[in-house]
Order: sequence, then C-alpha cells, then structure tokens
Amino acid sequence: MKAKTDLKHSAMQSIAGLCRKVEQDVITMRRALHQIPEASFHEEKTRAAVSSYLKKAGIRFESRVGGLGVVGWIQGGGARSKSSQARTVALRTDMDALNLVEQTGLPFASRHRGFMHACGHDAHMAMVLGAGMVLKGLGKDLPGNVKLIFQPAEETPPGGALGMIKAGVLTSPPVDAIIGVHVDPVVPSGKVAVNAGVISAVADDFNITITGRSGHGSSPHVTVDAIVVAAHFITALQTIVSRRVSALDNVVVTVGKIAGGERHNIIAGTVELEGTIRTKKESTRRKVTAMVKQVLDATCAAFGAQGEFEYVKGYPGVHCDEHFSQEVRAACSEILGRSRVVRTAGFEMGGEDFAYYAEKVPGTIVSVGVGNKKQGKIHRLHHPKFDIDEAALKVGVCALAYSAYHHLNRDTPHLKTGMDPIDRSPDEVG
Repeated sequence: MKAKTDLKHSAMQSIAGLCRKVEQDVITMRRALHQIPEASFHEEKTRAAVSSYLKKAGIRFESRVGGLGVVGWIQGGGARSKSSQARTVALRTDMDALNLVEQTGLPFASRHRGFMHACGHDAHMAMVLGAGMVLKGLGKDLPGNVKLIFQPAEETPPGGALGMIKAGVLTSPPVDAIIGVHVDPVVPSGKVAVNAGVISAVADDFNITITGRSGHGSSPHVTVDAIVVAAHFITALQTIVSRRVSALDNVVVTVGKIAGGERHNIIAGTVELEGTIRTKKESTRRKVTAMVKQVLDATCAAFGAQGEFEYVKGYPGVHCDEHFSQEVRAACSEILGRSRVVRTAGFEMGGEDFAYYAEKVPGTIVSVGVGNKKQGKIHRLHHPKFDIDEAALKVGVCALAYSAYHHLNRDTPHLKTGMDPIDRSPDEVG
C-alpha cells in the first residue's frame, strides 16, 4: 500500500514539475493560435499549427479526422498500456473562433479581421497541447493511453463532434472516459470548477426572413416596411419568456443578428434575423420553438408581410457523469489543493457539442478560471475585449494532465485531499 502511495505521490510531483517546464511553451502556443482565428469548418491554418506542435512534441497524430480534426496519441510505457485491456482517456478541445472584430489591443491580436478567439478556444488548444506534452514526458510511468482530440466547429451546429465520433475517435481504440476543458472568466484565475449532472442547455438556432414591400421613404403608405415588422416581432418575442412559459423553467430566446435596408430614404423590403433558443427540457424545446413561429406568423399577418422560419436543431445538453466528475474533482484537489477546486452554479444556458461525446462515454468538463480584476481580465465570453490571465494556463495544464493520469491509475488508493506538498501559492502550481 505504501509503495503504491509513494509511486502516486512521485508521479504527482513529476507532473507538477513538467507543467512548470512547459508553461512558457503553452503561453507561446496560445498567443500564436490567438492570431489565426478561423470560422467553423474552415480551421485549416489552425489544423496545420496544431499538427506542427504535436510533431515537435514527438506525439503521434492523425490529421483531417472527421473533416479538419486532429487526434494525437500517447501510448504509456508499461506493459498494461500495450495490452488489449489498456485504459484510454481522451482530452478534448475545440478549435474554431467567432465572427467578431477583436478590440483587445493585444500585441498578438487576431490577424484575421472579423474573427476572434473570444470563447477561449486558443487557450483550450494550448492547455490540451501542454497536457499532452506533460503526459508524453512521463514516458514509461504513464499507466495507460491518452488521446488528444482537437475538434473543429464547436460554435456552429451541427458542430464537429459528430463527424469525429463517426470517424472513430471514441472507438479506435475504445475511450474509457473523456475530459473537456473550457475557460471561465467568472471563476478567478488559479481555480478550476468541476460540476456534475446536466450543466448546459439544449441550444437551437433559427433564421428568419421577413419580406414586405419596398418603396420610397416619403411614401410609406404604399409599402410594407420590413424593418417595422421586424421591430414589432422582436418586441413580441420577449413575451414568450416573460409571459408564456413558467418562471421556474429555463428558457432564453435571443435575436443575435438583424440585417435589412438599403439606405436612408428607401423603405426596406426584406429583413433577415438570426437567433437562438436555449432550453433545459425537451418538452419546453418543442413548445418554445412553436411559439417563435407563431409570433412570427401573427406579426407578419398583422402588417401584411410574409415570414419564413428556418429552425436549426442544435446540441443536446451536456451531461457530466456523476462518478467521473467526482473522480476528476478529486484529482484536481490532489494536484492543486482543495481550496482551488470549486463548484459553480452548475447549470448554465450555454451550448456545447461536447454533449455528443458525453452521451457515448463517461465525460466531464474542467472549467479553468481565467478572471483577474487587477489585470482587467473582466470581460465575459463572446465579448470583443475578452482576454485571459495567462497564469491560469499552467493551472489548466496541471489539472488536465493529472486528471488523465489519475484515471489511468485509478486502481491505486487515493491520497487524502489536501496532502499534496505542491498545495502552496498560485505561482507554484503547474
């Protein structure tokens, strides 16, 4: 028993040391990736960069998996790692960016105008690359195998997860469990959060075209102003949440984009809208989608316009396996210290196609805190000024690498949480 405990303690120290060793590389990779944000399903430069980093680290990989995905493979050094019964854990990151003009003023800001890593996918990739370098560095002491999944198109349904799953990332060879990573600006830098159960909403999208009748701005009476119709529709849409569903239900209906009109003295004949519907229950999902269509039809009829409604079915909610989440939480507590592992509110209205992986194998998400008020890192995800405290990267690398090792080595007894001698100040972690 003591020998196994000593071995695990030694591995923990080795992982912490390797995390410190790769820290600057992780920051450098994050900054390089931040400069080349790309749209969903078009991550060609990002794919090439990730492949280059894996090659440099000596990690075997396959590129263009399920489209533009990349999968790294780290085989442990022990006999068990090479057997047919070997355990395999996966670390998953997303690669795409948002259609957004960056306003951070960073020296390594986006070079692709109109695109920005405002959801932290640059940091996600860098942390998974760093964790891969650490686990590769364990050599023969890695007691199983690790897949590194770099997935395109998380931001845009139908997403990239389904294509990678179809290509066999969870089955060739079989993955026992999967860990996702996401930055969280609400959680202070130096801490991580691990929650269990359903943690995200069902996320659907819609596209709407309102068609009226164009004409001269001086003669609105002979036109049907599509902008006015759209304005009334958007206003009426708010009553779905405020008056038509229970206040105890979880529902968000958002119009995120509106485009229409030609110039100041022309009545707009067409307006296009894009939006999202977020729900927790499947029954509410169907009901609210029908309500949006109903409000559109009624508003257009009242003004003599026509409305076209396109429903885009999105991702299911992410369900983090209770047992595996507890295991990852315990691992993070051991390597980081209990005070740095927190639980957030749990369920949030965001959407994530990590849900598809978690439907197939036990999965959970490690949320890495990146907020730092003193540094001005206060902006939320999807904000044009969003940025992270880069000191959080080493914490994320440490949490991911040790959680993977912990799972592969889970037949050994757990150390008591809080006994880790690495549990000191944030500067000493990872």
